Amino acid sequence: MLTTDLSSDNDTVSTTSSLTLVVMAAGLGSRFGGDKQLARLGPNGETMLELSIVRAVKAGFGAAVIVTRAELISPLQALLADLPEGFALHFCEQRLLDLPSECLAIVGDGRYRTKPWGTAHALWSARHLVHGPMVVINADDFYGEKAFALMVQGFARDPEQWQMVAYSLSETLSENGGVNRGICMTEGGYLISVEEWLDIRWQQGKLLGRHQDRLAELAPMSLVSMTCWGFTAQIFTQLAHSLSEFVKVSGLQAASECYLPAVVQACLVSQPCIPQDDGAAIARQVYVNTTDETWLGVTYPEDSVWVKQKLLELMG
Repeated sequence: MLTTDLSSDNDTVSTTSSLTLVVMAAGLGSRFGGDKQLARLGPNGETMLELSIVRAVKAGFGAAVIVTRAELISPLQALLADLPEGFALHFCEQRLLDLPSECLAIVGDGRYRTKPWGTAHALWSARHLVHGPMVVINADDFYGEKAFALMVQGFARDPEQWQMVAYSLSETLSENGGVNRGICMTEGGYLISVEEWLDIRWQQGKLLGRHQDRLAELAPMSLVSMTCWGFTAQIFTQLAHSLSEFVKVSGLQAASECYLPAVVQACLVSQPCIPQDDGAAIARQVYVNTTDETWLGVTYPEDSVWVKQKLLELMG
């Protein structure tokens, strides 16, 4: 079943208890040189988005929300026209000025911006379409066979538990240049911190990356977040706060972005809590599912050949 939603902020869809897949598909693919969302990399010419949704359906998800740019809605609709009957598919546009109300006085008409406000903003764009547990991924990544099943099992154990799927750093690198990754610290199976490291690559036999303007060595088995998060709808309260604080500090910078890992970091029980309207506090534990599977994604055009070959091997 295919439905499209480009409605205003006042419109919502009916609440469902089904697990929803939220797919962030608005990226510009500047390093790749085009729309990675439409790149046909699978053994039968599938996109990464198609491969992910097929696996989500198999794992038991009931719906998907695709957050994208206006010009990609029609091609993505055509791409996903043959999904199983009963699986609900919705589209929403990540719009530059779709921000918490207190942000608008700061950013004005946003004409100085060249793109929206990052992954935290992308998830915020889906708030009227998701009312229960959700899994959030990138459209241009392949997460393997286990990731969605792990998430379903986690929500079955505890529908209120936030979670993520973590991969070994060595299984997420590119042979064609440096990559940015969220390096995770865990304790007792729960996330303690996630920090953004930049330009990670092998150099002279060492795996090096940059963090806070310093170059340091990383362990190949370090756990990394590849944007496979499990949230409840409470995440949208935190997103409103995080986006507002971000815009106050960086809102007038033309290329500034608010990243989802930073929002999660602010919610961890070891961090100061963010008050809600009712006086309670958002403080979450995030359970870390680990997988030994290889994550696949294309950062550079040269990655396409290797990813196609690897998908062919993995999927027979």
